[in-house]
Amino acid sequence: MASNIVMPKYIHDDVLDCDRETEKPPEALFIGLGWDEDATTQRKHYRRFYPDELENVKEVLAIASPFQTYEIKRG
Repeated sequence: MASNIVMPKYIHDDVLDCDRETEKPPEALFIGLGWDEDATTQRKHYRRFYPDELENVKEVLAIASPFQTYEIKRG
């Protein structure tokens, strides 16, 4: 399984004298959080996005829920 947090990688652009991000992870799988002013700031990162609750994702939790659950009936 791949990592749930991916840090960005940068190269220095000599023409504009700034750091440019390379090898961005796919936007369908990761959400970008934070920002970097340059390559040394290290605030920006990407987190894996799951479209369902983590209790329902088999990659994250092998069992349905690690918590005690009870059926609640009204009436």
